[in-house]
Formats: sequence, C-alpha cells, structure tokens
Amino acid sequence: MTHPLNGTAAPAAESAAPLPPGHMIVCGGDALTHRLALELIHLYRERVTLVIPDPEQGHGPQLAALATEDGSVTVITGRSPDEATLIAAGIAEATALALTMDDDPAVTQAALLARGLNPRLRLVIRVFGNALGQRLEHLLDREADHADHAGGSTAVLSASETATPALVSAAVTDRNQLIPIDGGTFSVAESPIGAETEPGTVPLALLAPRTGNLVGSGDNPVHTLLPSAEQAAAATEAGTRAVLRLRHDPNPPALPGPRFPRLPLGALFSRRVRKAALGLAGFVAVITVATWLATGESPALSFYQVLMDVAAAGNPAEDAPLARQILQVLSVFAGMLIMPLVLALVLESLGALHNVSVLDRPRRSIADHIVIIGLGKVGSRVLERLAEMRVPVVAVERDPNALGVARARKLQVPVVIGDISQPEVYRDARISRCRTLMALTSNDSVNLEAVLYAREQRPDLRVVLRLFDDAFASTVYRALNASYPQVPTRSRSVSYLAAPAFAAAMMGRQVLAAIPVERQMLLVATLGVRGRVALAGRTVGDAFRPGGWRVVGLQGRGAPLHWNPDPGRLLTDEDRVVVVATREGLGLLLRRGAVGTAAEEAEAGELRETAPETDTELVEPWSGPITIPAPTPAPGSAPAPLPHLPRAQPSAPYPEEGD
Repeated sequence: MTHPLNGTAAPAAESAAPLPPGHMIVCGGDALTHRLALELIHLYRERVTLVIPDPEQGHGPQLAALATEDGSVTVITGRSPDEATLIAAGIAEATALALTMDDDPAVTQAALLARGLNPRLRLVIRVFGNALGQRLEHLLDREADHADHAGGSTAVLSASETATPALVSAAVTDRNQLIPIDGGTFSVAESPIGAETEPGTVPLALLAPRTGNLVGSGDNPVHTLLPSAEQAAAATEAGTRAVLRLRHDPNPPALPGPRFPRLPLGALFSRRVRKAALGLAGFVAVITVATWLATGESPALSFYQVLMDVAAAGNPAEDAPLARQILQVLSVFAGMLIMPLVLALVLESLGALHNVSVLDRPRRSIADHIVIIGLGKVGSRVLERLAEMRVPVVAVERDPNALGVARARKLQVPVVIGDISQPEVYRDARISRCRTLMALTSNDSVNLEAVLYAREQRPDLRVVLRLFDDAFASTVYRALNASYPQVPTRSRSVSYLAAPAFAAAMMGRQVLAAIPVERQMLLVATLGVRGRVALAGRTVGDAFRPGGWRVVGLQGRGAPLHWNPDPGRLLTDEDRVVVVATREGLGLLLRRGAVGTAAEEAEAGELRETAPETDTELVEPWSGPITIPAPTPAPGSAPAPLPHLPRAQPSAPYPEEGD
C-alpha cells in the first residue's frame, strides 16, 4: 500500500495502517535504495517500508511500484524522514532503519531523530565523510547505551568506499585484490588451469573463456561460483580460462617505500622559459670548461672565476692571456642575460601561481599510469586508494571546484581540467601511454563518450566503465567487446557493489568485502553459527554448499580466528565463521525465521573489522537462481531442510545513480 503524506493530508500516524512489528524501513530514492529494497524483499524475505522523498525523481517511480496489497511492502511518498513520517512508518516497532540519502546533514538529523524514537533500533546510515561517520556512530551508540540499556546498534557505511576495492582491482590487474580482516588479509588471484597452487588456497570460481557475444547474467551464468571438488577436478583448459582463488596471508601486505614529493616546475614555468634557463646554464658550463683548458687552473677554481665574472664581481683580467680575457667578456654578457631570465621566471610564476595552488600537472615523461575521469565521491575514493598503493595516477575533471580536486592537490596527483574528448585534454593526460582508463562520473553518457573516444585513439586500451542503466550497459558491453575483442571491457555499478553490505548490516551482520567475478559476485561476511540449521551441528565440510556458501574462517569462544579450518571440524553454537557466499546464499543464511533465532539476531558480539577502501566486467543486479541441496545431518542432529530461494526480478532499469 502507498501512504502519500503531504501538507494537506490527515495526520500521518492516523492515516497509516498499523504495521506488524519487526519490519525494516528504508529511506531514500536513488539506485542504492532500490537495490537494497530488492535485496531485503526478495533475498531476505523481510517486510519493508519505503520512505521516498520525491516519487518523481531518481528511482522514485521504481520504488513506488514495489508496494504490495498485502502490506509486506509499504511505500510512503513525498516526505523526508521527519518525526511524523517515521512514526507513520512504524519506527517504534521496526527492527532496522537504513538511511541511504546522499546528503550527510539530512542523514545525520534523521538518524538522531530515529534513535530517540526507538533506542533498540538497528541503524544503518550512509555517510561519505569518514570523520563524521565515526563520530556519528559513536554518538548514536552512546545514546542507545544510555537509553535503558536497550542495545541498539549503528553501522555507518559509504557506498563509494564499499565499491572502491572492486573498482581498483579492475584497473590494477597486476596486483591481487586485498581484503584486510582481523588476523591478516585475504588476497584474491587468478591462476591458470593446471598451475601449481599454494597450500591453503580456496577455489572461489571457475572462470569461463571470454567471447565477444557471451554475456553472463543471473539467467545465464557463465562462471561456476564456489565449485565443488568434483567440478574443480573436472575443469579443463577448453572450458575454463582460469581459477579464481582465495588465499589467507597472516601478515598485512607491506606498502611500497615512501614516495618523495617533486617540485611542480612544469606547472610553474613554461617550456620556453625552462629551455632558456637550460641554455644559459649550458653556456656557463661551456665557459667554465674553456677557462679550465685556457688557464690550467683546477675545474673548481675555473668555475668560481666564471661565477665571479657572471656576477660582475671579479677584477678585469688585464694581465691574463687573450683567451682568458675573451672568456671573461662572454661571462659578463652571460651575467647580463640572467636578470631578464630571472624577471621572466618571477612574472610567469606569479601568473601561474593560482593554477598551481589548485592543480599539479602531469609530467611529460609519465607512462604506465591510470587515468581517472571524474573526481566525485567515487572517483575521489579510487584516487586515494591508488595513491596509497603508489600507483601513478592522472585525473581528468571538468569542474575545477569538484570534490576530488582538493584531494588530488593534497596527494600531489596531476589533474587536467577539461573534457576528455578534447584532443588537448587527451594529450595532456598522456592517455596514449596509460595502462587503464577509468570513467567514473555519475553520468552514463559522459562515461561512454570518454571510453569511445579513448578507444578510437587506442583500440588496445583497457577501460573500466561505470554505467547505471542495466539494459543500456548490457548493450554497450556487448558492442565494445565485439568491436574490441583484443582487450576486455570492464564495468561496475556502485549500488550493485554496495547494496549487499547495507542489507547485511540491516540484518545485524557485516559484509567484509565484495569479490567481483566479472559479471557475478561473491561476498565475504561474518556470522554466528547459533540457530542456523545450515551450519550448527555440521562439520565444516558438510556445511559447504557449492554455488551457495563456504566456510573459510572459524573463531571459537575465546580463540583467535583460524583460516581454512579442517573439513572435519564440527561447528558449534559458540562458533563464529567467516563465509564466502553468493548473494542468494548469504540471503538464505541471514534470513530471519528460516535459519536464525531472535536471540542470535540480537547478539552484539560481531567482528568489527573495517572493509578496505574496493567490478570490472558488467554486473547484473542478481546472479541467478540456485537450488541448495539439503545437507546430510550430522550425528545426533536433525536440522530442517534448506528452502529453495527463488530469483528476484528487478522491476525496471536503473536510469542513473548518485555517488
């Protein structure tokens, strides 16, 4: 049902039908809101109330269309999440609230209001600023702790930060995707079929060969996710391109050595002035060598005499040989040339000072770098991550006042202001020598135009493309791969990568990372074993579901995390596990009422690791239906069979999503 709340309607609390307790509320109107709603409705089977500020903008029409007659999905349109709207949405009885608006002040205000209305509420809020997010999380948790010890929790997430690792792994192919967690890191790497593998590595997926027209999706999966031992053993080079593997490293990866700052001489002084200065220095050097040869003095003394002559501080060489006198005259003329050169340097630096204070420009010698187009929220996050990895980067931005320009200046990353389709911008960004082009603006047309122009200039250029409209993206993906089969085209959707983390947080769990498997996805998450019939009372080996989930880490009560546990280890109610799962598999594991209990859902002892600051092939919102076979019961246990999880259907294409 839909509850239109406007200034002329009856009071919201009276006009809205009472909602059953335990539902979830999502406030927002963009692509992330839409994908999050679909995950909660179809994967987790939750009762959801949507609060849409503007039903006519963004994804408002698609969100409004999700309303159901039975009230399992309720939509409130035309109002921001103020007190009256939250009360109408049933905030007092709600289990969780997600605030996905791309507006930090509005999110902050709504979060504080919601915490006061329901101290037991599980809050999931979207905040871009790390400092603000940390302080807000601390404040909200303190407020919940002091409200009769209600035990409400707060999770602060950033869509751009969640998506950054996958975007970076798409661009930097020579480095593994790293997932920092408690007790070390996970690294994800591809290895060819038949290659010798390190002990302890876990196969995540069998990657199918690439073709120009074959595009996998939920209806037609191309790659085999979480393969069984039989599937892995039967893989051949003819049908499998590579194996995606997960490895645990007990120690964090060592960062490259410090990068020394360089002076932006190229931006301060024009090429003509720099050539004049170089020529004058060469002239002084020639006079020094000639003086040394003519007088027989040491090179150091000859250089000193020439400097004195250039500065007009030396005595006339009246008694010296003719050659020395001629050289002294030339030195005096060189000194006369220094003053105009110094004046030109000063005037030019004053004229260029404003630009240099904002931007650093690419070196002419830069090569094998990554070009980022668009310095919005996503582009800024990717730029920061690449700078941390010591990967050379050049940014291109139309707006000199964009969010990421100041960040680029602070990180000393070169920025070119202009449109990438302009030949001079293409030339200044040194795209002819870059390794990867990343089009990360929030506009499909701009991203596509940039990629097409760059591919016309360099057909072998690797591109990472950000597109939001799935139907449009699928068409573009096929066309680019058919036209340029020699190099893969990569594409990612920020909302697709971020939605699982937001959904899991609403269920009280944490998604550590999203692992892109080209057009499909795997998720790394932590959860408790208690009350989950798919895990409790089973061995690690019996709990593995090919195509669904796999336990890769185990933590007993009071024990450290143990990676790649023994398949014969029995899982108990006191254990916590790290699983790698498909979207449907994780949805089945976390679904309330099917494999969990109320006590376990209220449990607050979660692992609190922070996912790293990270899709390259085109992704779809759903990775396809899976039928998870009923596991063999462990001795002494009689768990319920696992239900089949039907595939969720997107209601409409996504027109455009914000950063």
